[in-house]
Amino acid sequence: MEYLELGQMKKVEYDPSSKATQYYLPHHAVIKPDRITTKLRVVFNASCPTSNHKSLNDVSHIGPTLQKDLVILITNWRLFQFVFNADIQKMYRQILVDPNHTRFQRILFRNSPEDTIEYFELQTVTFGINCAPYLAIRTLTKLADDVEETHPLAAKILRQEMYVDDVLAGTHDLTTAKSARDELISALKTPGFALRKWTSNDPHILKGLPQDHLLETETLNLSEPENTKTLGIRWNSKKDSFFFLVNPMEKKPAYTKREVLSAIAKLFDPAGWLSPIIITAKIIMQQIWLDKTDWDESLKPLTLHRWNSFVKDYDNINKI
Repeated sequence: MEYLELGQMKKVEYDPSSKATQYYLPHHAVIKPDRITTKLRVVFNASCPTSNHKSLNDVSHIGPTLQKDLVILITNWRLFQFVFNADIQKMYRQILVDPNHTRFQRILFRNSPEDTIEYFELQTVTFGINCAPYLAIRTLTKLADDVEETHPLAAKILRQEMYVDDVLAGTHDLTTAKSARDELISALKTPGFALRKWTSNDPHILKGLPQDHLLETETLNLSEPENTKTLGIRWNSKKDSFFFLVNPMEKKPAYTKREVLSAIAKLFDPAGWLSPIIITAKIIMQQIWLDKTDWDESLKPLTLHRWNSFVKDYDNINKI
Protein backbone atom coordinates (compact mmCIF):
# COMPACT_ATOMS: atom_id res chain seq x y z
CA MET A 1 0.00 0.00 0.00
CA GLU A 2 1.27 3.44 -0.84
CA TYR A 3 -0.82 5.32 1.74
CA LEU A 4 -0.28 3.25 4.86
CA GLU A 5 2.15 0.61 5.96
CA LEU A 6 1.19 -3.04 5.96
CA GLY A 7 -0.65 -3.95 9.18
CA GLN A 8 -2.15 -0.50 9.64
CA MET A 9 -5.18 -1.40 7.56
CA LYS A 10 -6.97 -4.63 6.68
CA LYS A 11 -8.83 -5.54 3.51
CA VAL A 12 -12.53 -6.31 4.08
CA GLU A 13 -15.52 -7.29 1.96
CA TYR A 14 -18.32 -4.83 1.33
CA ASP A 15 -21.63 -5.85 2.92
CA PRO A 16 -24.50 -3.50 1.95
CA SER A 17 -26.81 -5.05 4.55
CA SER A 18 -24.61 -3.79 7.40
CA LYS A 19 -23.84 -0.31 6.10
CA ALA A 20 -25.72 1.29 9.02
CA THR A 21 -22.99 0.05 11.38
CA GLN A 22 -20.07 1.26 9.25
CA TYR A 23 -18.47 4.57 8.43
CA TYR A 24 -16.28 5.39 5.44
CA LEU A 25 -13.63 8.08 5.91
CA PRO A 26 -12.95 10.39 2.96
CA HIS A 27 -9.18 10.82 2.60
CA HIS A 28 -6.58 12.52 0.45
CA ALA A 29 -2.84 13.09 0.37
CA VAL A 30 -1.16 16.33 1.42
CA ILE A 31 2.34 16.82 -0.01
CA LYS A 32 4.75 19.16 1.77
CA PRO A 33 8.13 19.12 -0.02
CA ASP A 34 9.71 21.44 2.58
CA ARG A 35 9.31 18.89 5.40
CA ILE A 36 12.53 17.22 6.59
CA THR A 37 11.06 13.73 7.03
CA THR A 38 7.42 13.05 6.19
CA LYS A 39 6.78 14.83 2.92
CA LEU A 40 3.44 13.10 2.30
CA ARG A 41 0.69 12.86 4.89
CA VAL A 42 -2.78 11.39 4.62
CA VAL A 43 -5.70 13.50 5.82
CA PHE A 44 -8.88 11.71 6.95
CA ASN A 45 -12.16 13.62 7.24
CA ALA A 46 -14.25 12.13 10.05
CA SER A 47 -16.43 15.27 10.03
CA CYS A 48 -17.94 14.41 6.65
CA PRO A 49 -21.71 13.85 7.12
CA THR A 50 -23.40 10.67 5.89
CA SER A 51 -26.90 10.25 4.43
CA ASN A 52 -28.41 10.87 7.88
CA HIS A 53 -26.54 14.23 8.09
CA LYS A 54 -24.35 12.94 10.94
CA SER A 55 -20.60 12.37 10.82
CA LEU A 56 -18.42 10.05 12.90
CA ASN A 57 -17.14 13.04 14.87
CA ASP A 58 -20.71 14.13 15.57
CA VAL A 59 -21.50 10.91 17.43
CA SER A 60 -18.09 10.08 18.96
CA HIS A 61 -17.08 10.96 22.52
CA ILE A 62 -13.97 13.17 22.45
CA GLY A 63 -12.77 12.09 25.87
CA PRO A 64 -11.31 14.34 28.58
CA THR A 65 -8.53 16.75 27.67
CA LEU A 66 -5.19 15.19 28.60
CA GLN A 67 -3.00 17.34 26.36
CA LYS A 68 -0.73 19.78 28.17
CA ASP A 69 -0.85 23.50 27.45
CA LEU A 70 1.94 24.19 24.94
CA VAL A 71 3.00 27.54 26.39
CA ILE A 72 3.21 26.23 29.97
CA LEU A 73 5.06 23.14 28.75
CA ILE A 74 7.64 25.22 26.85
CA THR A 75 8.13 27.60 29.79
CA ASN A 76 8.65 24.75 32.28
CA TRP A 77 10.96 23.01 29.80
CA ARG A 78 13.37 25.95 29.65
CA LEU A 79 13.63 26.25 33.42
CA PHE A 80 16.05 23.30 33.24
CA GLN A 81 19.74 23.71 32.49
CA PHE A 82 19.88 20.61 30.29
CA VAL A 83 17.01 19.91 27.90
CA PHE A 84 16.27 17.50 25.10
CA ASN A 85 13.52 16.93 22.60
CA ALA A 86 12.47 13.93 20.56
CA ASP A 87 9.50 12.79 18.54
CA ILE A 88 7.65 9.46 18.80
CA GLN A 89 7.72 8.20 15.24
CA LYS A 90 4.21 7.72 13.77
CA MET A 91 2.72 7.49 17.27
CA TYR A 92 -0.93 7.26 16.26
CA ARG A 93 -0.12 4.55 13.75
CA GLN A 94 1.49 2.37 16.45
CA ILE A 95 -1.68 2.15 18.59
CA LEU A 96 -4.25 -0.50 17.69
CA VAL A 97 -7.97 0.27 17.94
CA ASP A 98 -10.42 -2.21 19.49
CA PRO A 99 -11.50 -4.57 16.64
CA ASN A 100 -15.15 -3.83 17.49
CA HIS A 101 -14.57 -0.20 16.45
CA THR A 102 -12.49 -0.54 13.29
CA ARG A 103 -15.63 -0.79 11.13
CA PHE A 104 -16.08 2.93 11.78
CA GLN A 105 -12.66 3.55 10.19
CA ARG A 106 -13.28 2.16 6.74
CA ILE A 107 -11.81 3.66 3.57
CA LEU A 108 -12.01 3.09 -0.16
CA PHE A 109 -8.64 2.65 -1.83
CA ARG A 110 -6.89 1.60 -5.01
CA ASN A 111 -3.27 1.91 -6.09
CA SER A 112 -4.09 3.36 -9.51
CA PRO A 113 -7.12 4.59 -11.48
CA GLU A 114 -6.98 1.37 -13.52
CA ASP A 115 -7.47 -0.85 -10.44
CA THR A 116 -10.78 -1.87 -8.90
CA ILE A 117 -11.76 0.04 -5.76
CA GLU A 118 -11.25 -2.05 -2.62
CA TYR A 119 -12.48 -1.75 0.97
CA PHE A 120 -10.19 -1.48 3.98
CA GLU A 121 -10.49 -0.95 7.72
CA LEU A 122 -7.86 1.17 9.46
CA GLN A 123 -6.55 -0.82 12.42
CA THR A 124 -4.88 1.98 14.34
CA VAL A 125 -5.70 5.36 15.91
CA THR A 126 -6.46 7.72 13.04
CA PHE A 127 -5.70 11.43 12.94
CA GLY A 128 -8.85 13.35 12.03
CA ILE A 129 -11.16 11.46 14.38
CA ASN A 130 -11.97 13.68 17.37
CA CYS A 131 -11.09 11.08 20.03
CA ALA A 132 -7.67 10.29 18.50
CA PRO A 133 -5.63 12.68 20.71
CA TYR A 134 -7.24 11.26 23.86
CA LEU A 135 -6.63 7.65 22.80
CA ALA A 136 -2.98 8.36 21.98
CA ILE A 137 -2.17 10.33 25.13
CA ARG A 138 -4.10 7.92 27.36
CA THR A 139 -1.98 5.10 25.93
CA LEU A 140 1.17 6.94 27.04
CA THR A 141 -0.19 7.57 30.56
CA LYS A 142 -1.03 3.85 30.85
CA LEU A 143 2.52 3.06 29.74
CA ALA A 144 3.79 5.43 32.44
CA ASP A 145 1.84 3.43 35.04
CA ASP A 146 3.27 0.18 33.70
CA VAL A 147 6.92 1.32 33.83
CA GLU A 148 6.71 3.37 37.05
CA GLU A 149 8.81 0.97 39.15
CA THR A 150 11.46 0.10 36.55
CA HIS A 151 11.68 3.46 34.72
CA PRO A 152 10.69 6.24 37.15
CA LEU A 153 12.34 9.05 35.15
CA ALA A 154 10.63 7.91 31.95
CA ALA A 155 7.26 7.64 33.73
CA LYS A 156 7.56 11.26 34.87
CA ILE A 157 8.35 12.43 31.34
CA LEU A 158 5.44 10.48 29.85
CA ARG A 159 3.02 12.07 32.32
CA GLN A 160 4.32 15.62 32.58
CA GLU A 161 6.66 16.46 29.70
CA MET A 162 4.87 15.30 26.56
CA TYR A 163 3.02 17.38 23.98
CA VAL A 164 1.14 14.59 22.19
CA ASP A 165 4.05 12.80 20.44
CA ASP A 166 6.72 15.41 21.28
CA VAL A 167 9.09 14.96 24.23
CA LEU A 168 10.07 18.23 25.94
CA ALA A 169 12.15 16.99 28.86
CA GLY A 170 14.89 18.49 31.02
CA THR A 171 16.95 18.14 34.19
CA HIS A 172 19.35 20.24 36.24
CA ASP A 173 22.34 17.92 35.82
CA LEU A 174 23.85 16.10 32.88
CA THR A 175 23.99 12.65 34.49
CA THR A 176 20.26 12.64 35.20
CA ALA A 177 19.55 13.90 31.69
CA LYS A 178 21.41 10.95 30.18
CA SER A 179 19.63 8.52 32.51
CA ALA A 180 16.25 10.02 31.59
CA ARG A 181 17.10 9.70 27.90
CA ASP A 182 18.06 6.02 28.24
CA GLU A 183 15.04 5.18 30.41
CA LEU A 184 12.69 6.85 27.94
CA ILE A 185 14.12 4.96 24.97
CA SER A 186 13.85 1.68 26.87
CA ALA A 187 10.32 2.31 28.18
CA LEU A 188 8.96 3.29 24.75
CA LYS A 189 10.74 0.45 22.97
CA THR A 190 8.73 -2.16 24.91
CA PRO A 191 5.37 -1.35 23.21
CA GLY A 192 7.10 -0.58 19.89
CA PHE A 193 7.41 3.21 19.97
CA ALA A 194 10.55 4.62 18.35
CA LEU A 195 12.03 8.03 19.23
CA ARG A 196 13.42 10.09 16.38
CA LYS A 197 14.50 13.67 15.57
CA TRP A 198 16.51 14.07 18.79
CA THR A 199 17.90 17.49 19.65
CA SER A 200 19.40 19.03 22.78
CA ASN A 201 21.20 22.12 24.06
CA ASP A 202 24.11 19.87 25.13
CA PRO A 203 25.85 17.51 22.67
CA HIS A 204 26.68 15.04 25.47
CA ILE A 205 22.98 14.12 25.72
CA LEU A 206 22.96 13.15 22.03
CA LYS A 207 26.21 11.20 22.20
CA GLY A 208 25.71 7.53 21.36
CA LEU A 209 22.45 8.00 19.49
CA PRO A 210 22.42 6.81 15.85
CA GLN A 211 23.10 9.68 13.47
CA ASP A 212 19.90 9.06 11.52
CA HIS A 213 17.88 9.41 14.74
CA LEU A 214 18.97 13.03 15.24
CA LEU A 215 17.16 16.11 13.99
CA GLU A 216 18.79 17.07 10.71
CA THR A 217 18.74 20.76 11.59
CA GLU A 218 19.54 22.84 14.64
CA THR A 219 16.03 24.28 14.55
CA LEU A 220 13.07 22.75 16.38
CA ASN A 221 9.60 23.89 15.29
CA LEU A 222 7.31 24.28 18.30
CA SER A 223 4.13 25.22 16.45
CA GLU A 224 0.80 23.58 17.18
CA PRO A 225 0.59 20.26 15.29
CA GLU A 226 -2.70 21.24 13.64
CA ASN A 227 -1.44 24.71 12.82
CA THR A 228 -1.21 25.67 9.17
CA LYS A 229 -0.59 29.38 9.81
CA THR A 230 2.64 31.15 8.88
CA LEU A 231 3.85 31.96 12.38
CA GLY A 232 5.17 29.60 15.02
CA ILE A 233 7.72 29.33 17.83
CA ARG A 234 11.05 27.79 16.96
CA TRP A 235 14.05 26.87 19.09
CA ASN A 236 17.67 26.84 18.01
CA SER A 237 19.38 24.09 20.01
CA LYS A 238 22.92 25.31 19.29
CA LYS A 239 22.25 28.89 20.41
CA ASP A 240 19.64 27.71 22.96
CA SER A 241 17.31 30.52 21.93
CA PHE A 242 13.73 30.89 20.76
CA PHE A 243 12.93 32.76 17.57
CA PHE A 244 10.17 33.26 15.02
CA LEU A 245 10.20 32.62 11.31
CA VAL A 246 7.58 34.54 9.35
CA ASN A 247 6.82 34.80 5.67
CA PRO A 248 6.94 38.40 4.42
CA MET A 249 3.60 40.09 3.88
CA GLU A 250 2.72 41.19 0.37
CA LYS A 251 3.55 44.86 -0.21
CA LYS A 252 0.99 46.68 -2.38
CA PRO A 253 0.07 50.29 -3.18
CA ALA A 254 -3.47 49.68 -1.86
CA TYR A 255 -5.28 47.21 0.42
CA THR A 256 -8.92 46.40 1.06
CA LYS A 257 -10.46 45.67 4.45
CA ARG A 258 -10.87 42.03 3.39
CA GLU A 259 -7.15 41.72 2.58
CA VAL A 260 -6.09 43.25 5.90
CA LEU A 261 -8.37 40.96 7.90
CA SER A 262 -7.06 37.95 5.98
CA ALA A 263 -3.45 38.96 6.78
CA ILE A 264 -4.22 39.46 10.48
CA ALA A 265 -5.99 36.08 10.68
CA LYS A 266 -2.72 34.40 9.65
CA LEU A 267 -0.80 35.78 12.63
CA PHE A 268 -0.36 32.88 15.04
CA ASP A 269 1.26 33.57 18.40
CA PRO A 270 0.51 30.72 20.84
CA ALA A 271 2.88 31.99 23.55
CA GLY A 272 1.77 35.62 23.38
CA TRP A 273 5.40 36.71 22.98
CA LEU A 274 4.48 38.89 20.02
CA SER A 275 1.46 40.54 21.63
CA PRO A 276 2.72 44.14 21.04
CA ILE A 277 2.93 43.37 17.33
CA ILE A 278 -0.36 41.46 17.07
CA ILE A 279 -2.23 44.14 19.03
CA THR A 280 -0.88 46.84 16.70
CA ALA A 281 -2.40 45.00 13.74
CA LYS A 282 -5.74 44.64 15.53
CA ILE A 283 -5.79 48.35 16.42
CA ILE A 284 -5.36 49.15 12.72
CA MET A 285 -8.24 46.80 11.94
CA GLN A 286 -10.33 48.61 14.53
CA GLN A 287 -9.53 51.91 12.80
CA ILE A 288 -10.67 50.43 9.46
CA TRP A 289 -14.05 49.74 11.03
CA LEU A 290 -14.18 53.26 12.45
CA ASP A 291 -13.41 54.57 8.95
CA LYS A 292 -16.53 52.68 7.77
CA THR A 293 -14.53 51.14 4.94
CA ASP A 294 -16.44 48.46 2.99
CA TRP A 295 -14.97 44.97 2.59
CA ASP A 296 -13.64 45.49 -0.93
CA GLU A 297 -12.95 49.21 -0.65
CA SER A 298 -9.39 50.55 -0.41
CA LEU A 299 -8.19 51.80 2.96
CA LYS A 300 -8.35 55.49 3.80
CA PRO A 301 -4.97 57.28 3.21
CA LEU A 302 -4.01 57.69 6.90
CA THR A 303 -5.01 54.12 7.76
CA LEU A 304 -3.19 52.85 4.67
CA HIS A 305 -0.04 54.64 5.84
CA ARG A 306 -0.29 52.93 9.26
CA TRP A 307 -0.85 49.52 7.64
CA ASN A 308 2.08 49.99 5.24
CA SER A 309 4.31 50.82 8.23
CA PHE A 310 3.13 47.64 9.96
CA VAL A 311 3.79 45.52 6.85
CA LYS A 312 7.27 47.02 6.48
CA ASP A 313 8.19 46.34 10.12
CA TYR A 314 6.64 42.86 10.13
CA ASP A 315 9.71 41.27 8.50
CA ASN A 316 11.78 42.36 11.52
CA ILE A 317 10.09 39.62 13.58
CA ASN A 318 12.69 37.29 12.06
CA LYS A 319 15.40 39.28 13.89
CA ILE A 320 13.93 38.70 17.36
